[in-house]
Amino acid sequence: MTTPTIEEAALESKTALVMGHGGGSDCLVASLVADWLGRLGVQRVILGGVACQWWPPAGEQKTALRMTVGPDFYQPLDLSPAKPLGAHAVIVTADSQIDGRQPHEATVARHFGGESFLISLRGGGQGVADGMRQVVAHYGADLLVSVDVGSDTLSTGNEIRPTQTSLADHLTLAGLLQQQCRAYFGLAGYGVDAEMEIEELDRNLSTAVKAGALRGVIAPSYPAIERVGALHGEADDPVGSLVLKAGRGEFGLHRTLKSNPFGEVARVGPASLPVWVFDPHLVADSVAEHAKHLVPTTTLDEAVQTYRALGRIPEVGLTRFVDFQR
Repeated sequence: MTTPTIEEAALESKTALVMGHGGGSDCLVASLVADWLGRLGVQRVILGGVACQWWPPAGEQKTALRMTVGPDFYQPLDLSPAKPLGAHAVIVTADSQIDGRQPHEATVARHFGGESFLISLRGGGQGVADGMRQVVAHYGADLLVSVDVGSDTLSTGNEIRPTQTSLADHLTLAGLLQQQCRAYFGLAGYGVDAEMEIEELDRNLSTAVKAGALRGVIAPSYPAIERVGALHGEADDPVGSLVLKAGRGEFGLHRTLKSNPFGEVARVGPASLPVWVFDPHLVADSVAEHAKHLVPTTTLDEAVQTYRALGRIPEVGLTRFVDFQR
């Protein structure tokens, strides 16, 4: 059965979940889609994300020369306060923290209704799917949209430069593939993560579109874009903040500081402005096939080993913190 366009799904939806796809501030950028759904008449929209953060060691602050390279796929059940929905999902508030560190979803809770949800990546593809189902059931949702920022969900593994943070994205995509409610994959900030050469990203997007995966393109409102800017002022992220550049029409080359003090060059262009929305099954069939290999995994260790066997570099296997100053 053909998946409806995102507009058709929105017009029929009463309660929607919109989540950040790959951790960090993806959940803040996902508010662009939440705003759009609300303007189309969806009665209730709840924002959340996955439990993945690039936070510094407890008690320390980020500096220009001490950087977080490997993310923490942390246990969301360790957050306090938090309300468990099961083994793989929790509800968090504006005060939720671990050792004084707050996930971006706490910022979401502070500005969008007092609560947010988090899905654990520690249970592999099966755990992510179960966490999504727990949240869907808790809110009685009929629509789920997972929004990535950048490019790497659309990677095949054959790119000239390996993607740096695609395990989280492909685990989340694996969870989407197992949902019974209407589920969509969204891509915001096309290419702003600087993880893929733009020619290869264009090629992979072309492959997905030719396969019929595209289900619509969302144009964010100016107020929603400015709100994303304000949210990043409270909980910054080097990639998500470039979505604001795109929304303001600041196209061109930008420096993003992610994993080294020299930075990387991100190309912010017109394609970075809208949110591209896809059928996740056709994305996995045409481009992100490695996500399908993660579907049967039941632990993070199994997912990591599966990803390595596919020739990928799982980001959780990297050194967490690097001090570049001698």
